[in-house]
Amino acid sequence: MGIGDKKFKTAYKDYSRALNLAVKISRLGAGRNGQEDKVVWACILFTKLCVTGRSLKKLLDHDVSKEYKLDWDYSSAFSLTRNIMECYQTLFYLCFDDVSKEELKARKYLFNVHDYYSRTTFFSFFSESLDKKSENIEIEEFVLNQLKKNSFFKTLTEQQQKNYLKGKNAFFISREEIEEKEGMRKDDFRYWYKFLSSNIHSYPMGFFRMIDGDRGTGVYSEVEERYNAMALELSTGYLIRGCLNMLNFFPDISEKMSPQEKQLLTLIVK
Repeated sequence: MGIGDKKFKTAYKDYSRALNLAVKISRLGAGRNGQEDKVVWACILFTKLCVTGRSLKKLLDHDVSKEYKLDWDYSSAFSLTRNIMECYQTLFYLCFDDVSKEELKARKYLFNVHDYYSRTTFFSFFSESLDKKSENIEIEEFVLNQLKKNSFFKTLTEQQQKNYLKGKNAFFISREEIEEKEGMRKDDFRYWYKFLSSNIHSYPMGFFRMIDGDRGTGVYSEVEERYNAMALELSTGYLIRGCLNMLNFFPDISEKMSPQEKQLLTLIVK
């Protein structure tokens, strides 16, 4: 069954079951501070995944038997779905991807470089930040040198290194490549990511023919129902992938899950 084939009620039920399991896994994985970076990141990012997932559930808790029930908002549902996709991809990139320790360190250092320049740009809007210029230079040198000295980073071409040191990229690989690493089709991801993004922003594709298309007015319509079901199906897939990887990543969590719960993770997506 492809995305968009499920009825809203079925999609919502399946999503809710996946979310409940994800929340349980998140709670069982808590309290691992002080361990290696990717363990801490896994707990933090999976928690973020669940929190965003719960927001989506609240938004789409509709009684579809009432034809004109208010508060249908497919655009916000798409926004939360895209957040879930992006959060999962970061989780996979930093925690589940099978890479060498040096590459994992390089990924962390590149995140630090991106974080530094992002914060510098943000605080540049406040004049008082100029008083700390000398302090910022020391921090900048520190995060850049961490990345420069990394053995994996040194294997990159001179041009690649130069580009990454600008701090504009947080990832060494694209989101499409992350999807492909898990056996997903790049084109499928590109399609859904573009579809979600186009309807999130107030660009032409997001609001042209909005009225003709019977969507985006806040009340029930068949289009709203179908679009919200799509959001649920997409989000369910990422929650399931997150759950399965968390169980592999933390064997002790898997031991605390019942056989029925683990089986349910594989049945929901079928």
